[in-house]
Amino acid sequence: MPTARKPEPSPSRDQLLLDAMRVATFSFKRWVSEVLTDRSMTMGQFWTLSDIGDHEPVNAAHLASLRCVTPPTVSVIVEELVQEKLVARSPSRTDRRVVVLSLTPRGRETVVTVWKHIGSRLSEATRPLPLRDIESAVRVLNALETPARPVAVAGGAA
Repeated sequence: MPTARKPEPSPSRDQLLLDAMRVATFSFKRWVSEVLTDRSMTMGQFWTLSDIGDHEPVNAAHLASLRCVTPPTVSVIVEELVQEKLVARSPSRTDRRVVVLSLTPRGRETVVTVWKHIGSRLSEATRPLPLRDIESAVRVLNALETPARPVAVAGGAA
């Protein structure tokens, strides 16, 4: 006589959230890729561009810290963005020895275009959901925001 199977335990609250975050992250990356492919831009270039826009004017060392990459890595990406006329370098207003990075009008337009595309895809994906579900999702996502922890990055000066 076969033995009765024990029912599988229900996934924990943490596992449910983690699984949902994986699905959302995968979709989000796919949506970003859709628009970046048209612009011949990499994910690293876009996130660097977006971070410059969020923190401009910003120096390369601080940008590397924000991006959680080494200064040489950010320098390579920034050089590509400067060549594409998406980012401009200029002396700092407070210390002329420091070079800061800012978006050009073309760089700003690129960031806006990508975020608009993400917004459109998010709107399409969530259209069938009732407002109360959207409000719950917003509360969950806002709860994920935590104070930034300092990140030690190996490498030399940018």
